Amino acid sequence: MKLVVVIGHKSFLKFKPTIRKVAGFLAKKLKQEKAYLEVYLVGKEFMNKNVLAFPTPKSFPRPDINRKPLGEIYLNPQYIKENGEDLIFMFIHGFLHLLGYDHKRRNDRIRMEKKETELLKSLPGR
Repeated sequence: MKLVVVIGHKSFLKFKPTIRKVAGFLAKKLKQEKAYLEVYLVGKEFMNKNVLAFPTPKSFPRPDINRKPLGEIYLNPQYIKENGEDLIFMFIHGFLHLLGYDHKRRNDRIRMEKKETELLKSLPGR
């Protein structure tokens, strides 16, 4: 997987290795090794949420990359920490959204939560 991690604040630099490691794991586990992903670590001045995920529209041209563009994930580590949430879980949650998982209906939520739990349990070092 080709991964671009954009750091919005120098205090978030420490999360970059974790994001890279988890992204590599998810790419293999979810068969996305030939994908392209952008992850943005941002602060409250940009976003006052834990995670947002924007899949790349199918018709959106990306001649600058030679891989399947998954989309963009925005994580706010400060918000996540202040709300007692887990950065890795939120990253997995956003990644699954890019693959079409959602939680609009009860069955969809159950399916997504099951996949999140499975991925967290199989993540090395967790």
